[in-house]
Amino acid sequence: MAGAVGSVFWGSALCTTAAGVEYHSLPLVYLGYGLFGGIGWGLMYLAPVTTVMKWFPDRRGLATGIALSAFGAGAAVAPSLIHHVCDYFATAPDFIGPLKDMTVSFIDAASYVSLETLSDGSQVVSEGSNLGEPGQSVLVATESDLAKVPNVTTGQGAYALGTGDNGTSKALASLGVFYGALGLLGSRFMKVPHENWRPSVASSPKEEESTIEAKSHTTKEEESNEKRTTEAMSTTNHNIGLPASYVTTNTIQFPLLWLSVFGNATGGLALLSSSKLIIQDVFADSFSEIVTASFATGYVSSLGLGMALGRFGWSALSDRLGRQKTYAIFGLGIPIGGFAPALCHAAASADASSPALLGAFYGGSVLAITFYGGLFSVLPAYIADLFGQKYSGAIHGKALTAWAASAVCGPMGLAYLRSESYHSAIHDLLGSVQDEAAFESAFGCALHDSERIETLIDAKTVSISRLMDIVPADTVDPTPFLYDSTFYVAAGLMGTAFLSNLAIRPLDVKNVLARLEESEQDVAM
Repeated sequence: MAGAVGSVFWGSALCTTAAGVEYHSLPLVYLGYGLFGGIGWGLMYLAPVTTVMKWFPDRRGLATGIALSAFGAGAAVAPSLIHHVCDYFATAPDFIGPLKDMTVSFIDAASYVSLETLSDGSQVVSEGSNLGEPGQSVLVATESDLAKVPNVTTGQGAYALGTGDNGTSKALASLGVFYGALGLLGSRFMKVPHENWRPSVASSPKEEESTIEAKSHTTKEEESNEKRTTEAMSTTNHNIGLPASYVTTNTIQFPLLWLSVFGNATGGLALLSSSKLIIQDVFADSFSEIVTASFATGYVSSLGLGMALGRFGWSALSDRLGRQKTYAIFGLGIPIGGFAPALCHAAASADASSPALLGAFYGGSVLAITFYGGLFSVLPAYIADLFGQKYSGAIHGKALTAWAASAVCGPMGLAYLRSESYHSAIHDLLGSVQDEAAFESAFGCALHDSERIETLIDAKTVSISRLMDIVPADTVDPTPFLYDSTFYVAAGLMGTAFLSNLAIRPLDVKNVLARLEESEQDVAM
């Protein structure tokens, strides 16, 4: 039932978001992707995880890993699917013409677009322009800007603002119908076992062939394995577990686990978001023959595949290593994040004949994403091991508030850090401009008019790509340095998560339950 309701909410979320994008309504986007999407995603995520642990109580890590690997597999398939759907619905914007201060490849370059900068920082076609309709709002695109946009072949210059369609709204609506129907279909096959159901314990071939006397000579290893299996089964059979209200308010383990999830999730989300941008902003310029549009799409799919493998592999491995040791391994993401800026700096100054830097960044980021995927597939089993199986679903839901908090803090923090780095880089480039006439011709503003320039920066009229066309040729492009602070903060958050996980100590669930029962009896008397 929860899966079916979640599917309806998730499909409705995408369709509502599509309407918000189409009609430029931010409240509709918040309602769809925020409210409906949160409800649908939560129900569709928790329902199969809780169900599968009940079917495989002795292999919780492996079971949740298999279930949640589909989550990562979807992330591997989705980028290519979304890319093709968006391209199918996309239409190119109207090209007005080249600008006089840009190098063009037209045979007849006698006609150019002349622009006028308005008080709000935006630019429009001027009255004396040879091309375009006077007063028409425009967006100026450089070659580096166009390299990131598919299906636009008209070249750098001025484009009519408000024309064209990237296909996002139509793609969202189509995927909403598809995902909603797929979720409804899958939910019909999801069932929980009967409360008296018990998993069978398979006997080894040796035991089947042995006599009663031979069975008494069972090895210590076999006895230990059987004991662990029996204990795991008995915990599930008797529905042993600490109440969620007690766990969240009376144990130190829960806040430590919450902090571990929050730190790893926020750091991992920052790495995930930054890695996609860095491939386009840094490595696409340094390795233009390798990093094409199809390569970037494949890279995003590789991140999704890494997440799927991480969800399955790390959760299965946690059945042998233990949940806490597995979470400790995720601390390897700290050096990956810490050394990522050095790779970006080196790539910006390296020749295209040095693809090892690209390979190192590619492999390191995919490995870090396996940790991000494993973080959540190991979590349900970690909770069941710490607090018991009975209320693990409710505790899991509360623990996932750490993920929700990271989804808010991560993008906001990333946006803030990048914005600060971007503005700092813009002002550094402004200090490098030597041709004031070229600057005034491009932006309609004097170089010494700092207040006016701030308005142009906020309107994104003054950008790094456009300034790089004006500054001296030997000026270093600051783009590779924009993500330094993001990676360092991500490494710090993952370090905090690493220490929090090491501080967690196991609970004696049965003894705690016994004390709770005694307390209840004393109150009743």
